Amino acid sequence: MESSLNCFKKRHTKLLLLLVLLDLVATMVWFYFFGIDELNPILVEPINKSLLRFTFFKLLLSLPSIYLFNKYLPTKLAQIGIGISLSVYIGVSLIHYYLLINILFPLS
Repeated sequence: MESSLNCFKKRHTKLLLLLVLLDLVATMVWFYFFGIDELNPILVEPINKSLLRFTFFKLLLSLPSIYLFNKYLPTKLAQIGIGISLSVYIGVSLIHYYLLINILFPLS
């Protein structure tokens, strides 16, 4: 099932992987250094147990979908999946940057 419109290319799955890894590191920094809780209910227990467990579960949840998006890149379903995932992770990245700015340069 080929999509007639292939907006997303392999570079977009690489970007998605980068955003996932940045989210992983940023979440650990916020949690351990600033006491900001993990918002994903699936990952709350692993991050409370250990960094290794959190990393394992985070990657277990993220990497298979990125692999499948990349493998089936020309299909409509993969194109939609990449679009949604990029939108979510760009939003999450903006939240991380917002927190960083507010912690480094508080207004009060």
